[in-house]
Amino acid sequence: MKDKKNKNYMQLIKSYRIMFGFMAIFAMAGSLLYFGNSAEASNPSSGSISPANGNVKMWAGTLTGAPPAAMGESTCDTTALNQNCDLYTLTVTGNPADWVGFQIRIQLNWQLLANDYDMTIRKEDGVNPGLQGDGVGAVGPFDPIAGTSGNGTNTIEEVVITPSTQGTGVYYIRSIYFAAAGLSDPYQGSAKVETVAVSGGGGSGGLTPSACAVPSFDNYQPPVGYSRRDSAGEPSIGVNWNTGNVMTMSRLQGNRTTFNDSTSPANPNTTQWFAYRPPNIVTGLDPILFTDQVTGRTIGGELVAVGGATDGFVSDDDLSSPGINFTTGGAVQGFDHQTIGGGPPKVDPSNPVLVARQPLTSYPNLFYYASQQIAYGSVSTSFDGGNTYGSAVTAYTLAECGGLHGHLRVAPDGTVYLPNKNCGGKAAVVVSENNGLTWSVRPIPSSTVGRNDPSVGIGAGGKVYVSYTGSNKHPRVAVSDDRGLTWHDDVDLALGTTPNLTTAVFPAVVAGDNDRAMVFFIATDSTNLGDPTGDDTSGIYAGTWYPYVAYTCDGGKSWSVVKADNDPLRQGVPNPVQQGVVCTNGTTCPAGTRNLLDFNDFTVDSRGRGLATYADGCNFDHPCSGITDNSGTKAENQGIARLTIIRQRGGMRLFSAFDAAGPAAPSLSPPVNVSSQRSGYNLSWATPDDNGSPITSYKVYRGLPGGSEQMIAEVSGSE
Repeated sequence: MKDKKNKNYMQLIKSYRIMFGFMAIFAMAGSLLYFGNSAEASNPSSGSISPANGNVKMWAGTLTGAPPAAMGESTCDTTALNQNCDLYTLTVTGNPADWVGFQIRIQLNWQLLANDYDMTIRKEDGVNPGLQGDGVGAVGPFDPIAGTSGNGTNTIEEVVITPSTQGTGVYYIRSIYFAAAGLSDPYQGSAKVETVAVSGGGGSGGLTPSACAVPSFDNYQPPVGYSRRDSAGEPSIGVNWNTGNVMTMSRLQGNRTTFNDSTSPANPNTTQWFAYRPPNIVTGLDPILFTDQVTGRTIGGELVAVGGATDGFVSDDDLSSPGINFTTGGAVQGFDHQTIGGGPPKVDPSNPVLVARQPLTSYPNLFYYASQQIAYGSVSTSFDGGNTYGSAVTAYTLAECGGLHGHLRVAPDGTVYLPNKNCGGKAAVVVSENNGLTWSVRPIPSSTVGRNDPSVGIGAGGKVYVSYTGSNKHPRVAVSDDRGLTWHDDVDLALGTTPNLTTAVFPAVVAGDNDRAMVFFIATDSTNLGDPTGDDTSGIYAGTWYPYVAYTCDGGKSWSVVKADNDPLRQGVPNPVQQGVVCTNGTTCPAGTRNLLDFNDFTVDSRGRGLATYADGCNFDHPCSGITDNSGTKAENQGIARLTIIRQRGGMRLFSAFDAAGPAAPSLSPPVNVSSQRSGYNLSWATPDDNGSPITSYKVYRGLPGGSEQMIAEVSGSE
């Protein structure tokens, strides 16, 4: 249940672990000794590390973990009775310049899945000596957080720090016994120096700029008074290539958007919005929507509050009528985080397994429904166009993957991909090559575990792109040419802007031609103190977040990043998404910090335009929109979730066949907004698609009697 998922779902998992942890402690009570530590201390308690590849420091946990730190760092007990958090002090020597080309990978490893440790790393700020961290009775200001890891469904926690950008000096590595048996299964800590792989060919900061024509994007929102306009958390998006209509779904409501392409960009004032309330959906948990682009069939739904099922609908007329309602279910179906995807079946007449798993009706494609339990993720297949679903099969177990999976996608050859943020401490795709019967886990070796759902996009020739956030919260994308068996060009997209981005959330990737892809994410370049994706109980974190799109046209060897915040009604005016924290800690998040919830979505239309959807938490009808310099905290955020579609206007298309035909004059004029002034009329317009030829001026005409026109002004392209 998505607005409870990240924290409450983890709390559910960890409540089981707490029980298991106590059982282990009680079972060993006769043989355990009591260690009454007067302060947090690992064994050893400190060490220093220098910029030499392979340099490593090791330490181990020394506490019992009873009672556990069941609410994270805020429940660390630093009194003489402390048994639930310990500390390793790591001194990073040298100057930041000495660490260029190096990073430090910090891990906690333990043996039993029933136990769970978390990790918080803070950096000494020099104000007061020693660790100033959250805990029972602790009062800030605290040392700034350099990284956190709280996977909850695995036996590893990992954070990567980069001293070249984060600075050298003292780092406090705090091991939190969230639901751990402590001495019966102590964690082993390590900090290892690694060289930084310069992926994508180098360039400035290790990211080679793309040579593609720079794409441009516009933001569209429903009009004032539109149903659930500001309650549109966790939207997903699809496009019917036959009609051009765009379908989205967020809380309790499907939406159809029709753009008027008689101008460039499409005129926001004539864009049509239609709201569809599915009659069988009443709970408002985990909205999901998928549109089969070729056939035009749309499937959407939301989780039932209890029982592990999804109430959904099937529409063949772009949500105009109720369509067919369905309910998924079954004993082995997961109860959380469902996703629906579809595409062509894999066909091989010589393979009896594939012959037996083909569509049973005239509908040519298969649909897949994926969901997760505490111990596994499962997928069921529909052979009748999405109306009914067979028994779910296990795609991965807790021993293989934890964390959260992203949206399921189907390749043109029928291969099915379910991305997961944490499979053995790596981002991964879980893959089926027999129409959903069996699944295999294929991790990205160079990746780290982040906080958000990963996303997968597949090119027309089968090239796989996976976008994810790393343990340092940077947006990344990796590429595979063999269905995830091997990976290359795992690049850090945070390096694509000046200044570099520092934190990103909710990455989503889409591909078109095999060598063309785009990644959409929300990000900030704020370097202010505090945790940008945490609870921020102190309220000190300040940051301004914007939408960004990264793009490649050479199969992921080079990428560039553009800000995608333009509103065609306010051409060129900065358009932030959020101020302060974008909290990903579930229902423990303070009001106004988790309004964006857990994910966004990205797709492509038949003309190769990228379209993203997100919930906007800071809009032009609120003072937060005027904060553009990373000075806004959660106190200044608007804290809503306004339905927004980002639509590509110009530049590189995902299908090269629709690239600009220029250099030539723009093929369409922009929409013109006219407002009455005392001295006359004020005309304004958005920059249209330039058709590959820079716009140097605009000519303004007025109509004359008889249908003729007279030019009354010529305005330079920069005005």
